Amino acid sequence: MSIPVPDSSVPRLLGFDVPTLQTIVDHGEDEAIVAMLDVVPDAHWLKLFDERVAALKGELGLAGVELDGTSILFFGSIADSRRLATAVSALINAINMEVAGHTDPFQPTAP
Repeated sequence: MSIPVPDSSVPRLLGFDVPTLQTIVDHGEDEAIVAMLDVVPDAHWLKLFDERVAALKGELGLAGVELDGTSILFFGSIADSRRLATAVSALINAINMEVAGHTDPFQPTAP
């Protein structure tokens, strides 16, 4: 029996760093919620992410999203960090599946 080798060409979500969340967000001053990836995404993955992240920003009321190497930084006054984690995880998984050719383009779920 063989264990499938993970596809190292797409990033896997390692976890989140969630600071104390603020009621009012100051994008320049407040700490971001950070999604940590295992590898730096390639150009194709980044293009798909950029195309889809606007829907996520609108759905969750995020003030900003930035990608920095293996970190995705989310700025916002979102009160439910678990909802953000679930949505980000779903987005990353959907993009990875799309890159692998296994699914249709990501469509965010209605709240």
